[in-house]
Amino acid sequence: MRATLTDGRLGARPSPALVEHVNGLELTDELAGAEEYVLMDIAHALMLTNQKIFTPEHGRSLVSALLALLDEGPGKVLAGDPEIGTITLQIERYLEDQCGPGGLDIQRARSRIDQKATGWRLINRKAFLTVLAGLVELGETLLDAAERYDSVLIPGYTHLQHSQPTTLGHYFNAHYWSVARNLSRLEQAYERLNESPLGGAAYSGTSWPIDREATASYLGFDRTIPNARDAGAAATDVGAELAATLGLALSGISRLASDLYYWSSTEVGLVRIHPSLCGTSSMMPQKRNPMVFERIRGLAGSAVGWSASQLGVMHTSTSTDVDQCYVHNLIPGYCQETTGAITLLTEAVATLEVNVEGMRRSAGRHWSTASALADDLALTHGLSFRPAHDVVARFVTAHETSETEEGSLRPELAEAPLRQYSQEQIAAVLDPASFVESRISSGGTSSARRKELAAEAESDLRTHRKSVDATIARAREAREGLLREAAALVGATPH
Repeated sequence: MRATLTDGRLGARPSPALVEHVNGLELTDELAGAEEYVLMDIAHALMLTNQKIFTPEHGRSLVSALLALLDEGPGKVLAGDPEIGTITLQIERYLEDQCGPGGLDIQRARSRIDQKATGWRLINRKAFLTVLAGLVELGETLLDAAERYDSVLIPGYTHLQHSQPTTLGHYFNAHYWSVARNLSRLEQAYERLNESPLGGAAYSGTSWPIDREATASYLGFDRTIPNARDAGAAATDVGAELAATLGLALSGISRLASDLYYWSSTEVGLVRIHPSLCGTSSMMPQKRNPMVFERIRGLAGSAVGWSASQLGVMHTSTSTDVDQCYVHNLIPGYCQETTGAITLLTEAVATLEVNVEGMRRSAGRHWSTASALADDLALTHGLSFRPAHDVVARFVTAHETSETEEGSLRPELAEAPLRQYSQEQIAAVLDPASFVESRISSGGTSSARRKELAAEAESDLRTHRKSVDATIARAREAREGLLREAAALVGATPH
């Protein structure tokens, strides 16, 4: 039976309970990101060779074995024996088998603390980039929809009551800006994620003359974490930040999903979801269930606890016992859930069937333009806004209490000075299309302002797309560059 890490100090094999409930769970998480750990080892071995800490022959032997492991698929090749320990020790055992005792030298000048923190960041970076790319695509879909439905009148709601009319184009443009804010948050969080802990070692750094900037560059990090002690611990607060920003992103798209969910109800019937995105009932043959929106809304509720769970894990550790914070890396799962919700909403918006006539009819109902009548009284009769507001409010109430048919206007129910208006004058002021066009303030619904908003949003999206594309390209190019240099060292064809 081969030795394990615990034999030397503890003189005992790991307990079966420890293997099952600690080592095994931790290793399962790590093996899911085994490729990132192998790339990290290649970067570390190259740096040690370049720094003359390894001889060229020794470095070549290790890098050659690691490239072979990468080719074969590390998740399949590694033993995955939790009694051996973490993935670090699994790779050590593999290198010992391939290179002899010198394979155990891969851990020189580093600790599992900085190594694990680095692997955590590489794995989460890969997952996080899919969220960024997905949000960019959702933003583009929203702006396409805003252009397609630019002038379509729709009712606006506050407290689920008609408030003021707007256009569907203006509405979708508004939701673009929510996506844009979340893109900015995620990009800023990514900057703090994309820092390299590698070389921080266990706590105080190392006496070996390593080059931390080189390994950071090999792995596509923007910079190193400056303080060796912080290098291991810093990943924990970044985890809480990532979880919080993902939760905010889901909350934002859930608001749009909730509106579309309501609009798609049989009573409202303002939109229909593409049948491929619906479910049906095993009993009720008429059912056409908008399941995509239910999924998004449910995920947004679940995501409320993501940052809390990350903060809770941080709270359980002292300032040095950070390893327990990595027992379960939940961030990739959060990213997968978020990306899935974004993809569903993107497809739902792109294929949405809009009841244009129904929206137009609803836009002017329930006195949704009454505030325009108050504005007109203030403008043409010199009233302060509050008295004008009260006159219109009583006018609306009088119609309701007299059981006047909806849509009919009775000027005789008004107080002065509104009583001076003819039925035609009141109807003209209350016209929803005129109302929308009269909102000329910055960000408003007039056609000129909508055109400005569209141009501003398109420019903003181009900036985000350029930034996200460049970020993804840097990570890809770093991987390619690392593998080219590794292949050059061993005299092989680049991967």
